[in-house]
Amino acid sequence: MLSSLFQIKRADLLCALLGETGRLRGRDVELRTGLMLQEWFRRHAPEYEVFMWDGTGADLLVEGKEVLASIEITMKPKAEDIRQIKSGVGAIMDDWGRKPDLLIVYSRSGIIPKKVAEIAEKMGVKLARRPADIKRMLDLQFFSH
Repeated sequence: MLSSLFQIKRADLLCALLGETGRLRGRDVELRTGLMLQEWFRRHAPEYEVFMWDGTGADLLVEGKEVLASIEITMKPKAEDIRQIKSGVGAIMDDWGRKPDLLIVYSRSGIIPKKVAEIAEKMGVKLARRPADIKRMLDLQFFSH
């Protein structure tokens, strides 16, 4: 009996450690990609400022030319990422003082599953594979005002 309890506890501990490792790996991708995007915009599109965002609904905010974009960074987008950025609009509005003009999910790997692209399109969320994609979306949003 004690032996089986010990095995259950070990299994629970292992699951918890694997979950935490995955969470930390995700945060590492978000941080490194966020820093890369900050540097890219500083060099190639200084008219936009990139802010690391630790609040609900986004990893980055990009602002400039009267446009505010909320960006969720992920290795490979999932439907949950689309729902998460969409549901975070209110929190950004409360904390930043305005609603984002653009909601963007950035795929660090460049892979965007077809089903996720369909969901994003239905929900009005843009998908990006490269920093230049984000800049193009921001510029188009500015010119459409």
